[in-house]
Amino acid sequence: MPRQEGAARPITSQQFQELTDIIRRKSTTPLRDIALLQMSFRAGLRAMEIAALQLDSILDADGNIQRTIRLKKAGTKGAKGGIAYLSHPELREALSAYLVLDRSSKTTKYNNVFISRKGTPFSPSSMSRLFSHLFRRGGLDGYTCHSGRKGLARALNEQNVSVYNIQKILRHSNIQTTVTHYLSVDEDTLANLVEGV
Repeated sequence: MPRQEGAARPITSQQFQELTDIIRRKSTTPLRDIALLQMSFRAGLRAMEIAALQLDSILDADGNIQRTIRLKKAGTKGAKGGIAYLSHPELREALSAYLVLDRSSKTTKYNNVFISRKGTPFSPSSMSRLFSHLFRRGGLDGYTCHSGRKGLARALNEQNVSVYNIQKILRHSNIQTTVTHYLSVDEDTLANLVEGV
């Protein structure tokens, strides 16, 4: 039975840092892979949205990475489109390094931001498999392409960001999706809250 969207395990900030360190050392395409992970964990993009991203969607007229981008309907869940925020400094640094040092050297007819080693765009399913591979490579079995999104939601919640704003960042149509599938708390969190009263 396929794993449901809400079943993904959230990656923590510490796990994310350890994972990117491992990918930097072990991947044959570290710049691309770290940029992918950053897009998931720092911007909350789904695998299908990352696969569909076009260069002209993320770059301004001067070739700079935009802080806010409009996602095309065709590449989003439910074909709803939406806004994504590429404002985190680590995301911007990783994406810039990938674009300048890796993507710019790829000869391809495709305008997709992320290109496979074959020179073709990723499909949503191949992007999902790549995320699972990257997590396994980092020793994080059972983590999926949604683990970055879920980790972002958890990190924002821990910073007391309102549920409404988290819903908007993740582009959920229904706030109940955000609350039910992305903001569940663990026993340690609850114990710490009670301890502090």
